[in-house]
Amino acid sequence: MARFATMETMKFRTWSAVGFGALLLAVSSVLSRVLGVLRDYVFSKIFGIGEEGGIFALDAYYLAFRIPDLLYTLLILGALSAGFIPLYTRLKKKNEKEATEFASHALTSVFVLLLVLGGVLAFAAPWLVPLLAPGFDAGTQAVAVDLTRILLLSPLFMGLSGILQGVENVHKKFWGLALAPLFYNGSIILSAALFGRDYGVYALAVGVAVGAVLHFLVQLPGILKTPFRYQLGLPKWSTSLKEFFTLALPRMFGMSAAQLTLLVDFALASAMPLGAVSVYSYALNLQAFPYGVVAVSFSVAIFSTLAEQALDNNKPEFARTLQNSFRTIWFWAFPAVVGLFLLREPLIELILRGGAFDGEAALMTEKTFAILVWSALPLSLIPLWSRAFYALSRTKIPVVAALQTMIVNTTLSILFTQVYGMGVYGLAWANLISSSINALLLLIFLARILDLSLMKIVSLKMVVLSAVASGLMAVALLKIPTFNFPHVFVELLVFSAVGFLVYLLPFKFKVSHKS
Repeated sequence: MARFATMETMKFRTWSAVGFGALLLAVSSVLSRVLGVLRDYVFSKIFGIGEEGGIFALDAYYLAFRIPDLLYTLLILGALSAGFIPLYTRLKKKNEKEATEFASHALTSVFVLLLVLGGVLAFAAPWLVPLLAPGFDAGTQAVAVDLTRILLLSPLFMGLSGILQGVENVHKKFWGLALAPLFYNGSIILSAALFGRDYGVYALAVGVAVGAVLHFLVQLPGILKTPFRYQLGLPKWSTSLKEFFTLALPRMFGMSAAQLTLLVDFALASAMPLGAVSVYSYALNLQAFPYGVVAVSFSVAIFSTLAEQALDNNKPEFARTLQNSFRTIWFWAFPAVVGLFLLREPLIELILRGGAFDGEAALMTEKTFAILVWSALPLSLIPLWSRAFYALSRTKIPVVAALQTMIVNTTLSILFTQVYGMGVYGLAWANLISSSINALLLLIFLARILDLSLMKIVSLKMVVLSAVASGLMAVALLKIPTFNFPHVFVELLVFSAVGFLVYLLPFKFKVSHKS
């Protein structure tokens, strides 16, 4: 009996830590997304969509991000999610010293790889940028080359930060993960606001580099509260390090598929009138709000729990964790997407319009966002289901899904833009269709691996109930009389509050009915 009580207490503490972590990361994600919105607000007022060109060519800034993002995504996001956390979790249970040695070697290896590859890419930037942006003129390409070289400092520090965050995640220390994006975005905003009008997009690139350094430094207090202490020295090619790269390699290919898709999209957008890359980027940033706030933060917090359950071969608990996570993510993501779609006009008006951002730019961004926002639903589920495969050490399956999605997205992007002449809207439609296919493939593969029905992973009741609730919310928002609000912010606040309260009604009725 005492043993059972102890096990229950440990389980409660684990879920309490995960719950606190998920809440903390969700709050951080909200604040980070708010800062992201503020960042776009500052950008729009100073640069608009960058039609002036030269040092104010915002398209060059967004395009220059592609190479550093590719490097960071491959070596950090891929390696960390697929290999580091499951392996560190396993070694920590076995022997803390071995876990520390593995983490130290992984940290050194990633640093060396990022340093070498970053240097090579910086040298090759004058040849790479014209390939990625064939539609840019020579002046804009030259600016993009300079920015790429500055931005390549970012993956180096973000890479170190990412490994440390993996250690903190396993030890259920979430403050470093929560604060890092706030410092990162804050640095970009300050650089843009203080120096953007004088130094143009170069100020933004420097802000990113400084933000990456802060992203790393903010991890150190949390790391000091864990047993991990970095061991300086050349990485030892141990069994664990081999397994780390073996597990990470398929994930790197999978992540590269997503990044290559973006490279194709941005290359196609570069051939459109100057500003198309910025419009697409603004819409992508706004679209990331629904799934970034809940889905990504919750998936990160729950990952170590999934890894532990997979290690214990506890399939019922693993499936239950997945379904409960789906319910949480869907409950928040679905109404957010519906609400953002309905309120897109005042949202764009509030965040972007004004200063250098004129009416035509606002209309283009609004129409693009109206399509892209729906892809936030499948994108909300992909992080959770992908991490389920990583926890199970079945990293090749998400790669297959990602490669298939890349082929679909690339084909549709070329078809919609080059054959049907849909411009930037064609890129948005291709994104929506391909991300939906990706989520569906992951769900089907996951159900087969676990030998479960789809309904054991998703919750049909939650899907139906949230659809009904969102339908009522939509009716309420469309029926609210139009008032002369003193400011568009007040309008958004009132509509959002009313919409959310109406959305909660069916759930409240369900709880009352059960009781």
